[in-house]
Formats: sequence, C-alpha cells, structure tokens
Amino acid sequence: MELLPGDRENLAIQTRGGPEKHEVTGWVLISPLSKEDAGEYECHASNAKGEATASAKIHVVETLHEIALTKGREW
Repeated sequence: MELLPGDRENLAIQTRGGPEKHEVTGWVLISPLSKEDAGEYECHASNAKGEATASAKIHVVETLHEIALTKGREW
C-alpha cells in the first residue's frame, strides 16, 4: 500500500472546486500507465462534517482485444 502519491513519478493528484458550492472534485492521473500500476486504489477524505472513502480497481490491458474477452467477467 502506498500512502503518498509523491513517491511515484508517474502519479499526480488533481483537484478543483465543484460541482456544487463548497465541494471539491479530485482525480488521479497515471501517465504513463503500465502493468505495474494495476491494482486497487483508495481515496480517503475527511473534514469537520465527517469522513468518506472510495476505491477503484485498475486493470491494464495490452490490446483492445483483451477488453472484449474479459468484458462482464469479474477480475
């Protein structure tokens, strides 16, 4: 588990205001993407009103053909 994005040269965290007043939207940019970047990523946020956590899995494929073969299948 990596706790800080600054430990990886190909990973950047971006944020901007919105979409609603007093909200912030954030996302992760991984460039260039490689097979080693595959895995589960988690986002943890907290403020005076509480805490929230979200996660996403990244699967890296070599060709578009791999997507067609695995579509609908649990990774």
